[in-house]
Amino acid sequence: MQALEVHNFRLHTESRKRAKSDSNARDMYFSKNIGLRRDWYTDAAFGQQQFTGTNPTTITLAPRRWIDEFTSTAQAQGRADIISLLTEKAESLYMQDYSDFRSSIGISPGEKIVSDGRHGCSSVALFHLEPEGKLHPLGIVLDYKGSIEESVTIFNRRITSNVNGDEYMDWPWRYAKMCVQVSDWLRHEVAIHLVNTHLVEEVIIVAAYRSFGPNHIIFRLLEPHWSTTLSLNKAARETLVPSIIIGMTGLTASQTYAFLKAAYDRFDWKGLYVPNDLRTRGFPVKCLDEPKYHNYAYARNISKTWNIIRKFVATVLSKEYAGGDAAVQRDASIGIFCDEVRSRKGGQLTSFPAIETLDELIDFVTMCIHVAAPQHTAVNYLQQYYQTFVPNKPSALHFPIPQFLSELCSFTEEDLLSALPLKRPRDWLLMAQVPYLLSFEVPEESTILHYAETTSSSRATPTVIRSAAQVLASDLRAFIDTVIQNSNELDDQQTPYLVLDPSRTAISILI
Repeated sequence: MQALEVHNFRLHTESRKRAKSDSNARDMYFSKNIGLRRDWYTDAAFGQQQFTGTNPTTITLAPRRWIDEFTSTAQAQGRADIISLLTEKAESLYMQDYSDFRSSIGISPGEKIVSDGRHGCSSVALFHLEPEGKLHPLGIVLDYKGSIEESVTIFNRRITSNVNGDEYMDWPWRYAKMCVQVSDWLRHEVAIHLVNTHLVEEVIIVAAYRSFGPNHIIFRLLEPHWSTTLSLNKAARETLVPSIIIGMTGLTASQTYAFLKAAYDRFDWKGLYVPNDLRTRGFPVKCLDEPKYHNYAYARNISKTWNIIRKFVATVLSKEYAGGDAAVQRDASIGIFCDEVRSRKGGQLTSFPAIETLDELIDFVTMCIHVAAPQHTAVNYLQQYYQTFVPNKPSALHFPIPQFLSELCSFTEEDLLSALPLKRPRDWLLMAQVPYLLSFEVPEESTILHYAETTSSSRATPTVIRSAAQVLASDLRAFIDTVIQNSNELDDQQTPYLVLDPSRTAISILI
């Protein structure tokens, strides 16, 4: 493992030397990645990635059922310290739950997730959000097989973040965290990224073209956020998914598409409005500035971004629909649009609501901009940093997952290396190259701040939008300082969290 770290450092050093003489020679190792950190493998770095990594959107309060299951397993393993913590701190236990993978792809609980020598897993990770705000991993189910009794579960030897210990040599625990990262790779790339941004936004685009005229106020508000999305999605369907993604995970082609469709069917339009989503997952917006939540910079930033966008949308639509709810109901094109999105012959997005009030219309338009701009930015543009160093977040394991706890507990460094694609260079290169290619820097003219600034002075823009854009631009410029402040307040100061800076946030799904 140390040799991989040294090799990563050497690649970055050589890349920067080349770039000094030729700025066009920048490659995937010019920018930093997490492998340059000496502590990249630690519980602290692993926990922080749930809050500010590539997928900060699914960490959720642990339900009683999972607390009970982990408690019973801790009893069986004689871990009184874990039992005490689970009993006393239940309201501060969070989890990443990938236990539904097998049902999503249509295989039995005991069936292995494997394709062409690549192994997938359906992990479950339990965390304690400590009072000071650190998210500390407590227990991990490597690969959930219908019940925790039929699965291998390991508990952390260090039950709090301030317990010292040799994390580097704790190979069984490091392997367990790798299983979680493999599970999250699949959920992030296929569900959170591809489905919940790219494909959902495509439905909105197509339905809008079929329902609204080009001068309709909703079309004028949304159209700037559609740049390149349809052509990108076409390329994803024709090339990226079938020729690349399917060859990177433990899922077969049919299982990948089943997983994708299951994610689409579960998409909850109103449930994923930022205030609703954060509240449901145990992070109420009104509490995000409390010390306990200060490390969850994604939540702190995205909630404020939602409010800024909603203020802009509300300003425009309140003037355009001056008659309020009645004016919205008189606009027949809105009903046509909603039917198109939900129709079995159209978007098939069954969770999409009927829009009958002005507030519902404002929320809908806000959500469309949120998905295309800040949300896609948050889940896309950090892939280069966290995933080009393959050991941090591989897309699959390359050695069978242990079937017994005793087997896992005997793991050494060699076992961890066997799980990585060291003997399959194509797999290694894809795991590193794909996130790099998806993370190109957003051009200044394609940011949401640039959109607001140019729209506010464009005579081609309707007056009501132009006027509101002036305030939007001012709000976004002020928000830059908030993003910087939230990043500076993180316990982890090695990796700033600035991806939602409006001068960096893409205006649409550009890649």
